[in-house]
Amino acid sequence: MFKKILLLLIVLFFQSSHLYSREFNYKVYGLNLNFLNIKFNISDNKFYSVINSKGLVGYFIKSQSVVQTTLDKENNNLSYYFNSLRKNEEKTYHYKKINNIIDLDKIKLNKGENYKKINRDDLSNTLDPLTAIEIILFDNSLNSKCENKQKIFDGDDVYLVSLTKNKINYPFIKYENQNYKISFSCRLNYKAISGHKLNREKKLNSLYLDIYFSKISGDIIPVYFETKAKLIPLKMYLSTILTP
Repeated sequence: MFKKILLLLIVLFFQSSHLYSREFNYKVYGLNLNFLNIKFNISDNKFYSVINSKGLVGYFIKSQSVVQTTLDKENNNLSYYFNSLRKNEEKTYHYKKINNIIDLDKIKLNKGENYKKINRDDLSNTLDPLTAIEIILFDNSLNSKCENKQKIFDGDDVYLVSLTKNKINYPFIKYENQNYKISFSCRLNYKAISGHKLNREKKLNSLYLDIYFSKISGDIIPVYFETKAKLIPLKMYLSTILTP
């Protein structure tokens, strides 16, 4: 379950707008403790993220994850890579997309009887997580109607994420020396399609993120996020925007 929540965090906190700086830093809190830091580095042909967890006793274990999408725009190719190291357990997912078609050479479609088999049709019209977030959340035409959804393949599972309108519980978000005025809020919902454990489908479909948007220098930027993991509220703040 934590991997899915972590991946949702990764998906939601990534952007490639040339209007903004090339590096973003976010901090995640649980039980009022900062246990997860996320740094993004962006270039024209690569999206790159490093996630460091300090651990949260009784709930999460110290870990590090790297996510990267590399674009070959000239040849219309894409490479996606996810690696996570947690308690000496390493997980790696990666695939290539050539002319918008996923190379299935190293993709395991059937992971066993306890998993929902991935059909080839499930992979049609899918995006990698980092490309999806650019389309879902970082289009300045996004407004309080929150109308967007995308099908995603993360190298392991196929799922649908969609936005719905959410009430604004906080007109302002204060973090350290920042005070962000909230323009609107959306809820991101998760729907499992295939590749997941069958007995986890109900829990996966209950995953969500409440996202609060602020207008900064004319751009709509997500500045604050809320969700729950194992009944613990998780909060994430935009902490630093660094210029190139």
